This record gives sequence, C-alpha cells and structure tokens, in this order.
Amino acid sequence: MSEKLKINNVVWWHFTRPTERDIEEIKKSVRLHHLILDELTSVSDRSKVEAYDDYVYLVYHLPIWNAKERTSRRGELDIVATRKMVVTVAYENLGPLEQFRKDVAEKLTAHITSPAEFIHYLLQEVNTFSLRELRHVEEKTNAVGRKLFKKADNALLEEISYIKRDILDLGIIAASQKTTLESLTDVGAKFWGEGTRIYFADLLGSFLRLHFLLENLRATIISYSETVSQIFQLKTSDVVRRFSILGFLTFPLLLYATIALQPTVAPTFIQNPSEFWVIFGVIFIVVIGLAAFFRKKGWF
Repeated sequence: MSEKLKINNVVWWHFTRPTERDIEEIKKSVRLHHLILDELTSVSDRSKVEAYDDYVYLVYHLPIWNAKERTSRRGELDIVATRKMVVTVAYENLGPLEQFRKDVAEKLTAHITSPAEFIHYLLQEVNTFSLRELRHVEEKTNAVGRKLFKKADNALLEEISYIKRDILDLGIIAASQKTTLESLTDVGAKFWGEGTRIYFADLLGSFLRLHFLLENLRATIISYSETVSQIFQLKTSDVVRRFSILGFLTFPLLLYATIALQPTVAPTFIQNPSEFWVIFGVIFIVVIGLAAFFRKKGWF
C-alpha cells in the first residue's frame, strides 16, 4: 500500500509492506543503489544512516509492545530522503506514523518546508511513541515497589523477571536509536546544510529523556530483584532455623524413647512403669523449659 502527499515543498511518499511493484516505483523516482532497493523489501538487522550524493538512507528501529510475549519487540521505519522528497517504508502499521499523519494535517504543515524538518518532526513522533511504550514498564516497576514488602512471593519474582527482560529488550532497541541519531546529526548537517544540525541535535536531546528513564528503571528493577532475593533468603533461613531448633528440642525425647525400647532396658520399665513416666516427665519439662527460653530470646 502506498500514499503520496505534498507538504509545501516536500513530497512525502509512504509505503506499507512494499511489493516489487512499489520498489519499481521508488526506483523511478530516486536512483537508489540496488543493495538499498533490496533492503527496502524486508526488515533490516541493524539501524543505520548512510549518505550518498543524491539521498540519505536511514533505518530506524522503535519498540513495540508484544502483549503475548510480555516484552517489547523491534519495529522498523526506513527513510530515503533527497533534497526535495522523503520516501518512508514500514513493514507493518505503525502507530507513530498514523499520529504523524494527523499532526501534519492539523498543525505541522506550516512547519515543514524541507526534508530535514520533515524527518525531525517524524522521528520526534517516533521518540514520543517510544517514551509512551516505556510508560507501561514504569507502571509495572512502581507496582512491584508497592508489593515488595507486602507480598514477596514467587509471582512477584516472576513479574520482576518479565520486567527485567522487557527492559533488556528495550535497551537493545534504544542503543540502536541513540547511535542512529548521533550519526544523523552529522550526516544530515552535511547533506542539507549546517543550518539543519539543530533539528537533528534536538532529536538526540529528546531521545536522551527516554534513555535516562530506561536506565533509572533498569537500576530500580535490579534493586527490587535483589531485595526480593534477600527476603526469600531470610525466609529460608528462618524456616531452617526453626526446624533446627525443633529438632534440637525433640532429640532428647526421641533418644529416650529409643533407649527405652532397647531389650536390656525395656524389662526394667515393664516391671516399674512409673520410672518410665517419671524420667519421661523430667525430660519433657526440660524440653518445655528450653522451648520457653528460646521463645523469650526470640530464637523460636
């Protein structure tokens, strides 16, 4: 599917899931290298910025939440920009593109007079979308913090594991965004003129907000994970301690019962059963006394 729109002096041509026919149409409008034409037919493994004599080629990745996998996957937007035209290629319906189209119609038309400005506002919308994608991680991390000392169980630990994986995936995508924007600042200024550097520098600055939030969330969830692990260790140590004390208290009774059942000892208690109960009672009182003492000391 393709769509063509003119914004002042800039022609915007967008393709969603381009076919071979679409690639041929692009080829007629812009003299692209055959390797780039091949790349436009499918998603790329890495983001990048490449400048040629007549155009700039940009591959930009963005995070998209995958509810089924409970993590963020990588979406892709390819941009081919000349000095008068911008060609964008997406391999799925992207939310930020839809929002950008609305913004162009409602408020951005007067602000877009060159491909550099077009790319600035388009990627600004993509960065805003990425920041919104990060909000759900922030909400889940805050929820973990509220539950931390109320319900530190296996379910909470599992939730932390999913959040950590999502932050890791987001970090991989964000790293490529940062590198791409840094390269675009220099490449764009050289291709469209030094006066356009401010647009791409602004993009990098807005992206850093996302980067700092992601790093804060990473540090927070790691801290929560360590805290939950410590709580589990304390609970395990407490259980082991209680069973150890219980074993210590019951050991005298078990030892006495074992001795009393010995063939050489049992006849004595059969002839004088009161002796068995007297000795048993003394041991039982000692055990109860030790239990009370441990309880008072807070050991049990």
